[in-house]
Amino acid sequence: QVSQPDAPSPGGNAIFPRRLACSRGIMPLMVAPAQAMCVAGCGSGCLGGVLLGSTWRRRSSPHEGSRRPSLRVSLPTLPLATKPQPAPRKTVDRYGLMPGDAACGLFGLDGEGDGRGAEGVDELHRLPSDPCMRATRLYREPALTPVRPNLAGSPRGLNRQIRRQASAQFTKNELSVVEEKLVIVMVGLPARGKSFISNALLRYLNLLGCAARMFNAGQSRRSSGGTSASADFFDSTNCAAKQLREHLAMQCLEDCISFLKSASMCTAVGILDATNTTIERRCKVSKRVAEEKGMGLIFVESLCDDDSVLQVNYRLKLANADYEGMDATKAMDDFLQRVRRYEQVYQPLEDVENGESRCYIKIVDAGVKLIKNRCTLDAKKQVPSHILTLLHSIHLGPRSIYFVVVGPTTNDVQGFLGGDSPLTARGEERMNAVAAYMNQQEEDEPAMVMSGTLQRHLQSAHLLRMSGGLSPKKDRTVLQLQRLNDLCLGSFDNMSAAEIQEYYPHEAAARARDKFNYRYPGEGGESYSDLVARMREHILRLEQLHGSALVLCDKRVCRVFLAYFRGTRLEEIPYIDVPWGVVQFGRSHHGFDETEIDI
Repeated sequence: QVSQPDAPSPGGNAIFPRRLACSRGIMPLMVAPAQAMCVAGCGSGCLGGVLLGSTWRRRSSPHEGSRRPSLRVSLPTLPLATKPQPAPRKTVDRYGLMPGDAACGLFGLDGEGDGRGAEGVDELHRLPSDPCMRATRLYREPALTPVRPNLAGSPRGLNRQIRRQASAQFTKNELSVVEEKLVIVMVGLPARGKSFISNALLRYLNLLGCAARMFNAGQSRRSSGGTSASADFFDSTNCAAKQLREHLAMQCLEDCISFLKSASMCTAVGILDATNTTIERRCKVSKRVAEEKGMGLIFVESLCDDDSVLQVNYRLKLANADYEGMDATKAMDDFLQRVRRYEQVYQPLEDVENGESRCYIKIVDAGVKLIKNRCTLDAKKQVPSHILTLLHSIHLGPRSIYFVVVGPTTNDVQGFLGGDSPLTARGEERMNAVAAYMNQQEEDEPAMVMSGTLQRHLQSAHLLRMSGGLSPKKDRTVLQLQRLNDLCLGSFDNMSAAEIQEYYPHEAAARARDKFNYRYPGEGGESYSDLVARMREHILRLEQLHGSALVLCDKRVCRVFLAYFRGTRLEEIPYIDVPWGVVQFGRSHHGFDETEIDI
Protein backbone atom coordinates (compact mmCIF):
# COMPACT_ATOMS: atom_id res chain seq x y z
CA GLN A 1 0.00 0.00 0.00
CA VAL A 2 1.29 3.45 -0.85
CA SER A 3 1.02 6.45 1.43
CA GLN A 4 1.98 10.08 0.76
CA PRO A 5 4.70 11.39 3.12
CA ASP A 6 4.01 14.44 5.22
CA ALA A 7 6.85 16.58 3.81
CA PRO A 8 10.29 16.14 2.24
CA SER A 9 13.35 16.50 4.43
CA PRO A 10 15.51 19.61 4.21
CA GLY A 11 17.82 19.65 1.24
CA GLY A 12 15.37 17.95 -1.11
CA ASN A 13 16.63 14.42 -0.51
CA ALA A 14 13.18 13.25 0.60
CA ILE A 15 14.20 10.75 3.27
CA PHE A 16 11.15 9.70 5.30
CA PRO A 17 11.39 7.72 8.50
CA ARG A 18 8.59 5.18 8.77
CA ARG A 19 7.81 1.90 10.54
CA LEU A 20 7.95 -1.62 9.17
CA ALA A 21 5.78 -4.32 10.73
CA CYS A 22 7.33 -7.73 11.21
CA SER A 23 6.67 -10.79 13.32
CA ARG A 24 8.79 -9.53 16.21
CA GLY A 25 7.63 -5.96 16.41
CA ILE A 26 7.94 -2.64 14.57
CA MET A 27 11.26 -1.67 13.03
CA PRO A 28 12.18 1.71 11.50
CA LEU A 29 12.59 2.02 7.74
CA MET A 30 14.32 4.80 5.84
CA VAL A 31 13.12 5.51 2.32
CA ALA A 32 15.27 7.35 -0.19
CA PRO A 33 14.47 8.30 -3.81
CA ALA A 34 14.03 5.19 -6.02
CA GLN A 35 15.18 2.92 -3.18
CA ALA A 36 13.50 1.33 -0.17
CA MET A 37 14.87 -1.45 1.97
CA CYS A 38 14.14 -3.44 5.11
CA VAL A 39 16.51 -2.87 8.04
CA ALA A 40 14.69 -5.08 10.53
CA GLY A 41 16.98 -8.08 10.45
CA CYS A 42 14.57 -10.08 12.58
CA GLY A 43 14.97 -13.24 10.52
CA SER A 44 11.60 -14.67 11.58
CA GLY A 45 9.44 -14.52 8.51
CA CYS A 46 9.57 -10.85 7.40
CA LEU A 47 9.74 -10.63 3.62
CA GLY A 48 12.86 -8.48 3.77
CA GLY A 49 14.81 -8.20 0.56
CA VAL A 50 15.36 -4.99 -1.40
CA LEU A 51 12.79 -3.25 -3.57
CA LEU A 52 14.39 -1.29 -6.41
CA GLY A 53 12.53 0.24 -9.31
CA SER A 54 9.47 -1.75 -10.28
CA THR A 55 10.58 -5.40 -10.19
CA TRP A 56 12.05 -8.04 -7.92
CA ARG A 57 15.03 -10.30 -8.62
CA ARG A 58 15.50 -13.84 -7.28
CA ARG A 59 18.73 -14.34 -5.37
CA SER A 60 20.44 -17.73 -5.55
CA SER A 61 21.83 -18.80 -2.22
CA PRO A 62 22.56 -22.02 -0.37
CA HIS A 63 20.53 -20.59 2.49
CA GLU A 64 17.31 -20.64 0.42
CA GLY A 65 14.55 -22.50 2.18
CA SER A 66 16.17 -22.34 5.62
CA ARG A 67 13.82 -22.31 8.56
CA ARG A 68 14.96 -18.95 9.91
CA PRO A 69 16.11 -16.76 7.06
CA SER A 70 17.54 -13.39 8.00
CA LEU A 71 16.93 -10.12 6.20
CA ARG A 72 19.30 -8.14 4.06
CA VAL A 73 20.40 -4.92 5.75
CA SER A 74 21.38 -2.04 3.54
CA LEU A 75 21.23 1.71 3.98
CA PRO A 76 21.53 4.54 1.43
CA THR A 77 24.55 6.79 1.65
CA LEU A 78 22.47 9.78 2.65
CA PRO A 79 22.17 11.80 5.83
CA LEU A 80 20.09 9.71 8.22
CA ALA A 81 18.14 10.80 11.23
CA THR A 82 18.53 7.43 12.96
CA LYS A 83 21.41 5.44 14.35
CA PRO A 84 23.48 3.74 11.61
CA GLN A 85 22.81 0.05 11.19
CA PRO A 86 25.43 -2.78 11.24
CA ALA A 87 27.16 -3.87 8.08
CA PRO A 88 24.93 -5.68 5.61
CA ARG A 89 24.73 -9.45 5.84
CA LYS A 90 24.82 -11.45 2.60
CA THR A 91 21.65 -13.47 3.04
CA VAL A 92 18.33 -13.91 1.35
CA ASP A 93 14.73 -13.78 2.47
CA ARG A 94 12.62 -16.94 2.81
CA TYR A 95 11.37 -16.58 -0.76
CA GLY A 96 14.82 -16.01 -2.28
CA LEU A 97 13.78 -12.84 -4.15
CA MET A 98 15.81 -9.81 -5.17
CA PRO A 99 15.29 -6.94 -7.65
CA GLY A 100 14.63 -8.06 -11.21
CA ASP A 101 12.15 -10.91 -10.78
CA ALA A 102 8.40 -10.65 -11.28
CA ALA A 103 6.58 -10.31 -7.99
CA CYS A 104 3.50 -12.28 -8.99
CA GLY A 105 4.81 -15.51 -7.45
CA LEU A 106 5.78 -13.89 -4.16
CA PHE A 107 2.46 -12.24 -3.54
CA GLY A 108 0.37 -15.19 -4.70
CA LEU A 109 -0.95 -13.46 -7.80
CA ASP A 110 -0.16 -16.37 -10.11
CA GLY A 111 -3.50 -18.12 -9.89
CA GLU A 112 -4.14 -16.98 -6.30
CA GLY A 113 -4.68 -13.83 -4.29
CA ASP A 114 -6.23 -10.91 -6.14
CA GLY A 115 -5.32 -12.42 -9.54
CA ARG A 116 -4.01 -9.22 -11.10
CA GLY A 117 -0.77 -10.79 -12.39
CA ALA A 118 2.53 -8.99 -12.92
CA GLU A 119 0.85 -5.83 -14.22
CA GLY A 120 -1.05 -5.51 -10.97
CA VAL A 121 2.18 -5.91 -9.03
CA ASP A 122 3.78 -3.05 -10.94
CA GLU A 123 0.83 -0.83 -10.07
CA LEU A 124 1.09 -1.75 -6.41
CA HIS A 125 4.84 -1.77 -5.86
CA ARG A 126 6.54 0.55 -8.39
CA LEU A 127 8.41 3.32 -6.61
CA PRO A 128 7.91 6.69 -8.37
CA SER A 129 10.99 8.44 -9.62
CA ASP A 130 9.58 11.76 -8.40
CA PRO A 131 11.74 13.37 -5.69
CA CYS A 132 8.70 13.37 -3.42
CA MET A 133 8.69 9.60 -3.50
CA ARG A 134 5.95 7.78 -1.61
CA ALA A 135 6.90 5.45 1.21
CA THR A 136 6.05 1.85 0.43
CA ARG A 137 5.25 -0.91 2.92
CA LEU A 138 7.46 -3.90 2.21
CA TYR A 139 5.98 -6.40 4.64
CA ARG A 140 3.10 -8.65 3.77
CA GLU A 141 1.92 -11.68 5.75
CA PRO A 142 3.24 -14.77 3.89
CA ALA A 143 0.58 -17.12 2.52
CA LEU A 144 -0.09 -20.44 4.19
CA THR A 145 1.27 -22.17 1.10
CA PRO A 146 3.80 -19.82 -0.56
CA VAL A 147 3.88 -19.77 -4.34
CA ARG A 148 7.03 -19.62 -6.43
CA PRO A 149 7.15 -17.43 -9.52
CA ASN A 150 5.90 -18.93 -12.75
CA LEU A 151 9.37 -19.37 -14.19
CA ALA A 152 8.58 -22.47 -16.26
CA GLY A 153 5.74 -20.76 -18.10
CA SER A 154 3.23 -23.48 -17.28
CA PRO A 155 -0.39 -22.89 -18.34
CA ARG A 156 -2.61 -21.07 -15.83
CA GLY A 157 0.28 -20.77 -13.35
CA LEU A 158 0.13 -24.35 -12.07
CA ASN A 159 3.74 -24.79 -10.93
CA ARG A 160 3.07 -23.52 -7.41
CA GLN A 161 5.34 -24.80 -4.70
CA ILE A 162 3.42 -26.33 -1.81
CA ARG A 163 4.92 -25.81 1.63
CA ARG A 164 3.35 -27.17 4.80
CA GLN A 165 4.07 -29.33 7.78
CA ALA A 166 3.88 -33.06 7.19
CA SER A 167 1.58 -33.44 10.21
CA ALA A 168 -1.08 -31.28 8.50
CA GLN A 169 -1.37 -33.47 5.39
CA PHE A 170 -3.70 -36.01 7.01
CA THR A 171 -6.36 -35.57 9.69
CA LYS A 172 -6.65 -37.80 12.75
CA ASN A 173 -9.88 -38.64 14.56
CA GLU A 174 -9.51 -38.37 18.32
CA LEU A 175 -12.03 -41.17 18.89
CA SER A 176 -9.70 -43.56 17.09
CA VAL A 177 -6.93 -43.04 19.66
CA VAL A 178 -8.90 -42.48 22.90
CA GLU A 179 -10.09 -45.73 24.47
CA GLU A 180 -13.63 -45.61 25.87
CA LYS A 181 -16.17 -48.44 26.03
CA LEU A 182 -19.88 -47.88 26.55
CA VAL A 183 -23.03 -50.01 26.55
CA ILE A 184 -26.31 -48.24 25.74
CA VAL A 185 -29.39 -50.19 26.91
CA MET A 186 -32.76 -49.18 25.46
CA VAL A 187 -35.84 -49.27 27.72
CA GLY A 188 -39.51 -48.85 26.81
CA LEU A 189 -42.77 -50.33 25.62
CA PRO A 190 -43.20 -51.43 21.99
CA ALA A 191 -43.77 -48.69 19.38
CA ARG A 192 -42.15 -45.99 21.53
CA GLY A 193 -39.37 -45.40 19.01
CA LYS A 194 -36.60 -47.49 20.58
CA SER A 195 -35.40 -48.89 17.26
CA PHE A 196 -35.62 -45.46 15.62
CA ILE A 197 -33.55 -43.93 18.44
CA SER A 198 -31.07 -46.82 18.34
CA ASN A 199 -30.51 -46.40 14.62
CA ALA A 200 -30.17 -42.64 14.99
CA LEU A 201 -27.51 -43.17 17.68
CA LEU A 202 -25.77 -45.70 15.47
CA ARG A 203 -25.69 -43.31 12.49
CA TYR A 204 -24.46 -40.36 14.54
CA LEU A 205 -21.76 -42.31 16.38
CA ASN A 206 -20.57 -43.66 13.05
CA LEU A 207 -20.40 -40.08 11.73
CA LEU A 208 -18.21 -39.16 14.70
CA GLY A 209 -15.80 -41.94 13.78
CA CYS A 210 -16.78 -44.07 16.76
CA ALA A 211 -16.96 -47.86 16.35
CA ALA A 212 -20.63 -48.69 17.07
CA ARG A 213 -22.93 -51.64 16.57
CA MET A 214 -26.55 -52.42 17.47
CA PHE A 215 -27.76 -55.72 18.91
CA ASN A 216 -31.52 -56.16 18.51
CA ALA A 217 -33.28 -58.81 20.62
CA GLY A 218 -36.23 -59.02 18.22
CA GLN A 219 -33.92 -59.69 15.30
CA SER A 220 -32.19 -62.44 17.30
CA ARG A 221 -35.58 -64.02 18.03
CA ARG A 222 -36.55 -63.98 14.35
CA SER A 223 -33.15 -65.40 13.36
CA SER A 224 -33.69 -68.29 15.79
CA GLY A 225 -37.03 -69.21 14.17
CA GLY A 226 -39.52 -67.08 16.12
CA THR A 227 -40.67 -64.93 13.21
CA SER A 228 -44.41 -65.46 13.57
CA ALA A 229 -44.56 -64.94 17.36
CA SER A 230 -48.06 -63.89 18.39
CA ALA A 231 -49.04 -61.72 21.35
CA ASP A 232 -49.19 -64.82 23.58
CA PHE A 233 -45.43 -65.22 23.23
CA PHE A 234 -45.01 -61.94 25.18
CA ASP A 235 -47.40 -62.92 28.01
CA SER A 236 -45.59 -62.78 31.36
CA THR A 237 -47.46 -65.93 32.50
CA ASN A 238 -45.97 -67.91 29.60
CA CYS A 239 -42.94 -69.24 31.50
CA ALA A 240 -41.28 -70.99 28.55
CA ALA A 241 -41.58 -67.91 26.32
CA LYS A 242 -40.36 -65.65 29.14
CA GLN A 243 -37.30 -67.83 29.68
CA LEU A 244 -36.52 -67.75 25.96
CA ARG A 245 -36.88 -63.95 25.84
CA GLU A 246 -34.50 -63.57 28.80
CA HIS A 247 -31.99 -65.89 27.18
CA LEU A 248 -32.09 -64.01 23.86
CA ALA A 249 -31.70 -60.63 25.58
CA MET A 250 -28.68 -61.76 27.63
CA GLN A 251 -27.15 -63.41 24.56
CA CYS A 252 -27.41 -60.05 22.75
CA LEU A 253 -25.65 -58.45 25.72
CA GLU A 254 -22.84 -61.00 25.53
CA ASP A 255 -22.41 -60.30 21.83
CA CYS A 256 -22.31 -56.58 22.63
CA ILE A 257 -19.60 -57.04 25.27
CA SER A 258 -17.56 -59.23 22.94
CA PHE A 259 -17.72 -56.52 20.28
CA LEU A 260 -16.51 -53.86 22.72
CA LYS A 261 -13.63 -56.02 23.93
CA SER A 262 -12.53 -56.68 20.37
CA ALA A 263 -12.33 -52.93 19.60
CA SER A 264 -9.00 -52.21 21.29
CA MET A 265 -7.39 -48.81 21.69
CA CYS A 266 -10.34 -46.81 20.38
CA THR A 267 -13.77 -45.55 21.39
CA ALA A 268 -16.53 -48.13 20.88
CA VAL A 269 -20.24 -48.24 21.71
CA GLY A 270 -22.63 -51.18 21.75
CA ILE A 271 -26.41 -50.63 21.68
CA LEU A 272 -28.73 -53.25 23.22
CA ASP A 273 -32.11 -52.73 21.55
CA ALA A 274 -34.74 -54.55 23.61
CA THR A 275 -37.70 -53.64 25.84
CA ASN A 276 -35.88 -54.20 29.19
CA THR A 277 -39.11 -53.20 30.93
CA THR A 278 -38.48 -54.81 34.35
CA ILE A 279 -36.09 -53.91 37.14
CA GLU A 280 -35.04 -57.56 37.31
CA ARG A 281 -33.81 -57.52 33.70
CA ARG A 282 -32.02 -54.20 34.11
CA CYS A 283 -30.23 -55.40 37.26
CA LYS A 284 -28.98 -58.47 35.38
CA VAL A 285 -27.65 -56.28 32.60
CA SER A 286 -26.01 -53.85 35.05
CA LYS A 287 -24.35 -56.67 37.01
CA ARG A 288 -22.91 -58.26 33.86
CA VAL A 289 -21.50 -55.00 32.49
CA ALA A 290 -19.94 -54.18 35.90
CA GLU A 291 -17.85 -57.35 35.61
CA GLU A 292 -15.95 -55.77 32.70
CA LYS A 293 -13.26 -53.33 33.75
CA GLY A 294 -13.58 -49.81 32.31
CA MET A 295 -16.91 -50.44 30.57
CA GLY A 296 -19.65 -47.84 31.06
CA LEU A 297 -23.43 -48.26 31.02
CA ILE A 298 -26.23 -45.82 30.13
CA PHE A 299 -29.96 -46.63 29.96
CA VAL A 300 -32.03 -44.73 27.38
CA GLU A 301 -35.78 -44.87 28.01
CA SER A 302 -38.45 -43.68 25.59
CA LEU A 303 -41.76 -42.65 27.18
CA CYS A 304 -44.73 -41.62 25.06
CA ASP A 305 -48.41 -40.99 25.87
CA ASP A 306 -49.13 -38.76 22.86
CA ASP A 307 -51.83 -40.66 20.96
CA SER A 308 -51.06 -38.97 17.62
CA VAL A 309 -47.43 -40.11 17.80
CA LEU A 310 -48.44 -43.60 18.93
CA GLN A 311 -50.88 -44.08 16.06
CA VAL A 312 -48.17 -43.21 13.54
CA ASN A 313 -45.76 -45.62 15.25
CA TYR A 314 -48.36 -48.39 15.31
CA ARG A 315 -48.89 -48.10 11.56
CA LEU A 316 -45.15 -48.08 10.91
CA LYS A 317 -44.72 -51.13 13.14
CA LEU A 318 -46.92 -53.19 10.79
CA ALA A 319 -43.97 -53.21 8.37
CA ASN A 320 -42.13 -55.36 10.93
CA ALA A 321 -41.11 -58.84 9.79
CA ASP A 322 -43.40 -60.32 12.48
CA TYR A 323 -46.44 -59.29 10.42
CA GLU A 324 -45.17 -59.93 6.92
CA GLY A 325 -48.01 -61.16 4.72
CA MET A 326 -50.64 -60.73 7.46
CA ASP A 327 -53.87 -58.79 7.04
CA ALA A 328 -53.39 -55.22 8.29
CA THR A 329 -56.40 -55.29 10.65
CA LYS A 330 -55.42 -58.60 12.24
CA ALA A 331 -51.80 -57.45 12.51
CA MET A 332 -52.85 -54.25 14.30
CA ASP A 333 -55.04 -56.18 16.77
CA ASP A 334 -52.24 -58.61 17.55
CA PHE A 335 -49.72 -55.84 18.03
CA LEU A 336 -51.99 -53.91 20.41
CA GLN A 337 -52.40 -57.08 22.47
CA ARG A 338 -48.61 -57.37 22.61
CA VAL A 339 -48.38 -53.81 23.94
CA ARG A 340 -50.94 -54.58 26.66
CA ARG A 341 -48.93 -57.66 27.73
CA TYR A 342 -45.86 -55.49 28.23
CA GLU A 343 -47.82 -52.75 30.04
CA GLN A 344 -48.81 -55.28 32.72
CA VAL A 345 -45.19 -55.75 33.86
CA TYR A 346 -43.64 -52.42 32.82
CA GLN A 347 -41.55 -50.65 35.48
CA PRO A 348 -40.21 -47.21 34.44
CA LEU A 349 -36.61 -46.33 35.20
CA GLU A 350 -35.83 -44.86 38.62
CA ASP A 351 -32.84 -43.04 40.03
CA VAL A 352 -32.04 -46.01 42.30
CA GLU A 353 -33.07 -49.60 41.58
CA ASN A 354 -32.32 -52.36 44.10
CA GLY A 355 -29.76 -50.12 45.76
CA GLU A 356 -27.96 -49.31 42.48
CA SER A 357 -27.76 -45.76 41.12
CA ARG A 358 -28.89 -45.58 37.53
CA CYS A 359 -27.22 -43.54 34.82
CA TYR A 360 -29.99 -42.82 32.32
CA ILE A 361 -31.56 -40.53 29.74
CA LYS A 362 -35.34 -40.30 29.32
CA ILE A 363 -37.02 -39.03 26.16
CA VAL A 364 -40.62 -37.98 26.79
CA ASP A 365 -43.26 -37.74 24.05
CA ALA A 366 -40.88 -38.02 21.11
CA GLY A 367 -38.54 -35.25 22.18
CA VAL A 368 -40.86 -32.85 24.06
CA LYS A 369 -38.80 -33.35 27.20
CA LEU A 370 -35.37 -34.80 27.92
CA ILE A 371 -34.32 -35.96 31.40
CA LYS A 372 -30.80 -37.12 32.28
CA ASN A 373 -29.37 -38.52 35.47
CA ARG A 374 -25.66 -39.01 36.29
CA CYS A 375 -24.65 -39.10 32.61
CA THR A 376 -21.87 -36.53 32.54
CA LEU A 377 -20.25 -36.91 35.94
CA ASP A 378 -16.99 -38.15 34.45
CA ALA A 379 -15.48 -35.28 32.45
CA LYS A 380 -13.08 -37.70 30.71
CA LYS A 381 -15.97 -39.49 28.98
CA GLN A 382 -16.85 -37.91 25.63
CA VAL A 383 -19.53 -40.24 24.26
CA PRO A 384 -22.34 -39.34 26.74
CA SER A 385 -22.10 -35.68 25.67
CA HIS A 386 -22.37 -36.66 21.99
CA ILE A 387 -25.37 -38.87 22.79
CA LEU A 388 -27.13 -36.03 24.59
CA THR A 389 -26.44 -33.72 21.64
CA LEU A 390 -28.22 -36.08 19.26
CA LEU A 391 -31.11 -36.92 21.60
CA HIS A 392 -31.76 -33.19 22.01
CA SER A 393 -32.36 -33.05 18.23
CA ILE A 394 -34.24 -36.17 17.10
CA HIS A 395 -38.01 -36.64 17.17
CA LEU A 396 -40.41 -39.32 15.93
CA GLY A 397 -42.61 -37.19 13.65
CA PRO A 398 -43.13 -38.15 9.98
CA ARG A 399 -41.21 -36.16 7.38
CA SER A 400 -39.17 -36.41 4.18
CA ILE A 401 -35.71 -35.07 3.43
CA TYR A 402 -34.64 -34.51 -0.18
CA PHE A 403 -31.08 -34.09 -1.51
CA VAL A 404 -30.24 -32.63 -4.92
CA VAL A 405 -26.75 -32.09 -6.35
CA VAL A 406 -26.51 -28.72 -8.11
CA GLY A 407 -25.09 -28.52 -11.61
CA PRO A 408 -23.71 -29.01 -14.08
CA THR A 409 -21.65 -25.83 -13.87
CA THR A 410 -19.19 -24.27 -16.28
CA ASN A 411 -16.33 -25.76 -14.25
CA ASP A 412 -17.94 -29.21 -14.53
CA VAL A 413 -18.02 -28.87 -18.31
CA GLN A 414 -14.33 -27.83 -18.44
CA GLY A 415 -13.24 -30.49 -15.97
CA PHE A 416 -12.07 -28.08 -13.25
CA LEU A 417 -12.53 -28.91 -9.56
CA GLY A 418 -14.10 -26.56 -7.02
CA GLY A 419 -14.38 -22.89 -7.83
CA ASP A 420 -17.40 -20.59 -7.75
CA SER A 421 -18.76 -21.15 -11.24
CA PRO A 422 -22.38 -20.58 -12.40
CA LEU A 423 -24.84 -23.12 -13.74
CA THR A 424 -24.86 -23.96 -17.41
CA ALA A 425 -28.07 -23.81 -19.45
CA ARG A 426 -28.48 -27.54 -18.89
CA GLY A 427 -28.04 -27.00 -15.16
CA GLU A 428 -30.85 -24.43 -15.13
CA GLU A 429 -33.15 -26.79 -17.06
CA ARG A 430 -32.41 -29.54 -14.59
CA MET A 431 -33.29 -27.35 -11.60
CA ASN A 432 -36.56 -26.36 -13.27
CA ALA A 433 -37.36 -30.08 -13.56
CA VAL A 434 -36.53 -30.55 -9.86
CA ALA A 435 -38.86 -27.65 -9.00
CA ALA A 436 -41.68 -29.23 -10.99
CA TYR A 437 -41.20 -32.54 -9.19
CA MET A 438 -41.18 -30.91 -5.75
CA ASN A 439 -44.40 -29.03 -6.55
CA GLN A 440 -46.07 -32.37 -7.24
CA GLN A 441 -44.87 -33.92 -3.97
CA GLU A 442 -45.82 -31.08 -1.64
CA GLU A 443 -49.39 -31.22 -0.39
CA ASP A 444 -49.48 -28.72 2.46
CA GLU A 445 -46.44 -26.61 3.17
CA PRO A 446 -43.55 -26.56 0.68
CA ALA A 447 -40.27 -28.07 1.78
CA MET A 448 -37.76 -25.71 3.31
CA VAL A 449 -34.72 -25.23 1.06
CA MET A 450 -31.19 -25.30 2.47
CA SER A 451 -28.33 -24.30 0.17
CA GLY A 452 -24.79 -22.98 0.19
CA THR A 453 -23.76 -19.46 -0.79
CA LEU A 454 -21.85 -20.07 -4.03
CA GLN A 455 -23.22 -18.91 -7.40
CA ARG A 456 -24.56 -22.31 -8.37
CA HIS A 457 -26.36 -22.69 -5.04
CA LEU A 458 -27.98 -19.28 -5.22
CA GLN A 459 -29.09 -19.81 -8.82
CA SER A 460 -30.62 -23.19 -7.96
CA ALA A 461 -32.42 -21.84 -4.91
CA HIS A 462 -33.76 -18.91 -6.94
CA LEU A 463 -35.15 -21.24 -9.61
CA LEU A 464 -36.87 -23.32 -6.94
CA ARG A 465 -38.27 -20.28 -5.19
CA MET A 466 -39.63 -18.76 -8.40
CA SER A 467 -41.09 -22.00 -9.74
CA GLY A 468 -44.78 -22.07 -10.52
CA GLY A 469 -47.42 -24.09 -8.71
CA LEU A 470 -47.08 -22.33 -5.34
CA SER A 471 -49.61 -19.86 -4.04
CA PRO A 472 -48.36 -16.62 -2.42
CA LYS A 473 -49.22 -18.08 0.99
CA LYS A 474 -46.95 -21.04 0.39
CA ASP A 475 -43.75 -19.31 -0.57
CA ARG A 476 -40.61 -21.35 0.02
CA THR A 477 -38.28 -20.68 2.91
CA VAL A 478 -34.68 -20.64 1.69
CA LEU A 479 -31.74 -20.83 4.10
CA GLN A 480 -28.44 -19.76 2.53
CA LEU A 481 -25.75 -21.32 4.72
CA GLN A 482 -22.05 -20.80 4.05
CA ARG A 483 -21.14 -23.98 5.92
CA LEU A 484 -23.04 -25.95 3.24
CA ASN A 485 -20.49 -24.90 0.60
CA ASP A 486 -18.35 -27.44 -1.18
CA LEU A 487 -15.18 -28.98 0.24
CA CYS A 488 -12.37 -26.39 -0.10
CA LEU A 489 -9.50 -27.55 -2.31
CA GLY A 490 -7.09 -24.84 -1.11
CA SER A 491 -4.32 -24.20 -3.63
CA PHE A 492 -5.85 -26.75 -6.00
CA ASP A 493 -9.11 -24.86 -6.46
CA ASN A 494 -10.06 -24.42 -10.13
CA MET A 495 -7.56 -27.07 -11.23
CA SER A 496 -8.36 -30.31 -13.01
CA ALA A 497 -7.49 -33.75 -11.67
CA ALA A 498 -5.04 -34.22 -14.57
CA GLU A 499 -3.25 -30.96 -13.74
CA ILE A 500 -2.89 -31.95 -10.09
CA GLN A 501 -1.47 -35.30 -11.15
CA GLU A 502 1.00 -33.64 -13.54
CA TYR A 503 2.27 -30.76 -11.42
CA TYR A 504 1.86 -32.26 -7.93
CA PRO A 505 2.33 -36.03 -8.26
CA HIS A 506 3.35 -36.40 -4.60
CA GLU A 507 0.10 -34.77 -3.45
CA ALA A 508 -1.92 -36.93 -5.82
CA ALA A 509 -0.19 -40.05 -4.48
CA ALA A 510 -0.82 -38.98 -0.88
CA ARG A 511 -4.51 -38.48 -1.58
CA ALA A 512 -4.74 -41.86 -3.28
CA ARG A 513 -3.39 -43.52 -0.10
CA ASP A 514 -6.14 -42.09 2.13
CA LYS A 515 -8.83 -40.10 0.37
CA PHE A 516 -10.89 -39.54 3.51
CA ASN A 517 -8.17 -38.06 5.75
CA TYR A 518 -6.10 -36.32 3.04
CA ARG A 519 -6.24 -32.54 3.45
CA TYR A 520 -5.74 -30.31 0.41
CA PRO A 521 -2.81 -27.88 0.74
CA GLY A 522 -3.14 -24.15 0.86
CA GLU A 523 -5.26 -21.68 2.74
CA GLY A 524 -8.60 -23.17 3.74
CA GLY A 525 -7.79 -26.62 2.31
CA GLU A 526 -9.99 -29.34 3.80
CA SER A 527 -10.21 -33.10 4.00
CA TYR A 528 -13.37 -35.21 3.94
CA SER A 529 -12.87 -35.57 7.68
CA ASP A 530 -12.99 -31.77 8.04
CA LEU A 531 -16.09 -31.68 5.84
CA VAL A 532 -17.86 -34.26 8.03
CA ALA A 533 -17.15 -32.15 11.11
CA ARG A 534 -18.55 -29.11 9.29
CA MET A 535 -21.73 -30.97 8.28
CA ARG A 536 -22.63 -32.17 11.80
CA GLU A 537 -24.44 -28.92 12.56
CA HIS A 538 -26.67 -29.29 9.49
CA ILE A 539 -27.31 -32.98 10.15
CA LEU A 540 -28.61 -32.10 13.61
CA ARG A 541 -30.70 -29.33 12.04
CA LEU A 542 -32.29 -31.86 9.68
CA GLU A 543 -33.02 -34.17 12.61
CA GLN A 544 -34.76 -31.29 14.43
CA LEU A 545 -37.05 -30.30 11.55
CA HIS A 546 -40.71 -31.27 11.90
CA GLY A 547 -41.44 -30.61 8.23
CA SER A 548 -39.84 -31.64 4.97
CA ALA A 549 -36.58 -30.16 3.73
CA LEU A 550 -34.73 -29.94 0.41
CA VAL A 551 -30.93 -29.67 0.52
CA LEU A 552 -29.11 -28.21 -2.51
CA CYS A 553 -25.45 -29.11 -2.30
CA ASP A 554 -22.37 -30.25 -4.19
CA LYS A 555 -21.42 -33.88 -4.76
CA ARG A 556 -18.83 -34.06 -1.96
CA VAL A 557 -21.23 -32.56 0.57
CA CYS A 558 -24.01 -34.88 -0.61
CA ARG A 559 -21.74 -37.87 0.03
CA VAL A 560 -21.56 -36.92 3.71
CA PHE A 561 -25.36 -36.68 4.03
CA LEU A 562 -25.90 -39.96 2.19
CA ALA A 563 -23.31 -41.66 4.41
CA TYR A 564 -25.13 -40.48 7.53
CA PHE A 565 -28.61 -41.64 6.53
CA ARG A 566 -27.32 -44.89 5.03
CA GLY A 567 -24.98 -45.65 7.93
CA THR A 568 -21.93 -45.86 5.65
CA ARG A 569 -18.47 -46.10 7.20
CA LEU A 570 -16.45 -42.88 7.11
CA GLU A 571 -13.62 -44.40 5.07
CA GLU A 572 -16.08 -45.22 2.28
CA ILE A 573 -17.48 -41.67 1.92
CA PRO A 574 -15.12 -40.54 -0.92
CA TYR A 575 -16.27 -43.52 -3.00
CA ILE A 576 -20.04 -43.07 -2.69
CA ASP A 577 -21.77 -42.83 -6.06
CA VAL A 578 -24.06 -39.80 -5.96
CA PRO A 579 -27.05 -39.89 -8.35
CA TRP A 580 -27.97 -36.83 -10.43
CA GLY A 581 -31.64 -37.19 -9.58
CA VAL A 582 -33.50 -36.50 -6.33
CA VAL A 583 -32.65 -38.67 -3.30
CA GLN A 584 -35.51 -38.88 -0.79
CA PHE A 585 -35.33 -40.21 2.78
CA GLY A 586 -38.71 -40.88 4.39
CA ARG A 587 -39.37 -41.68 8.05
CA SER A 588 -39.88 -45.38 8.86
CA HIS A 589 -40.15 -47.40 12.08
CA HIS A 590 -36.41 -48.17 12.10
CA GLY A 591 -35.11 -44.86 10.73
CA PHE A 592 -35.33 -43.59 7.13
CA ASP A 593 -36.09 -45.39 3.87
CA GLU A 594 -34.25 -44.19 0.76
CA THR A 595 -35.83 -43.57 -2.64
CA GLU A 596 -34.09 -42.31 -5.81
CA ILE A 597 -36.05 -40.32 -8.39
CA ASP A 598 -34.59 -39.73 -11.86
CA ILE A 599 -34.93 -36.17 -13.12
